Amino acid sequence: MPTPTGVDGFIQTTSTLAAQYPLTPSGTRRFVLAFGEQMAYIRLQDAWNPWRFLRQMEGNPPTRWGTDGFKRGLVDDRNPARHYAAFVFVGFWLPGWIAAMLLWLWEFAGYVRYGFKWSQADVRSGYVGLWHGQLLRRYGHTILPSLIARDLAESGQGWSRLSANGEKAVVKCAA
Repeated sequence: MPTPTGVDGFIQTTSTLAAQYPLTPSGTRRFVLAFGEQMAYIRLQDAWNPWRFLRQMEGNPPTRWGTDGFKRGLVDDRNPARHYAAFVFVGFWLPGWIAAMLLWLWEFAGYVRYGFKWSQADVRSGYVGLWHGQLLRRYGHTILPSLIARDLAESGQGWSRLSANGEKAVVKCAA
């Protein structure tokens, strides 16, 4: 049976990856590193070369899922999982206000780079990712597949700070 695509494939692969790491602080840290590399192409070993590091983060990660099943309000390109995963990574490692500032700096840089086209969907997806990263830091990585199903899937019940179809931007990221 082929691996599903879209949000279902993303959830399945995240669940499989999560099962490879123990539910310990160290296991969660290792999971977040692996998740960031596989889903968003964040390779910390390349951080010594900032241009390569930034090009990788902007490019296509090893796995791509497409848009099937993702909330429309969180999709602006062919791989919404990449942007979300990058900000799960950021939300896990950085304090809330620094993570939110990085999200806005990244989006502003994209706004300038891509010809002054603003992506509110990327901002929404980034905030959901930041929040999920903070939840992983607090509760461990095994909750991530359920969070994705609830907050990113079109059929999910949605996040309390995000409308059912993902149209409202998240205003505050908890510390």
